[in-house]
Amino acid sequence: MDKKAIFRVMSMIGMVLGAVGTLLSNWADDREQDMLIDEKINEKLAARESEEESEEP
Repeated sequence: MDKKAIFRVMSMIGMVLGAVGTLLSNWADDREQDMLIDEKINEKLAARESEEESEEP
């Protein structure tokens, strides 16, 4: 293989690795955001339950 072909192959490998890295990063960010949303929902539900319990006569 000549230098031009090697450079093209290396460029393609770099693009693929960059795309995989971006996908993994986005997936991790989505998981983190989902966990944060679940945590906030659970906090609101717990606060609502405690308010309802305190309002009962």
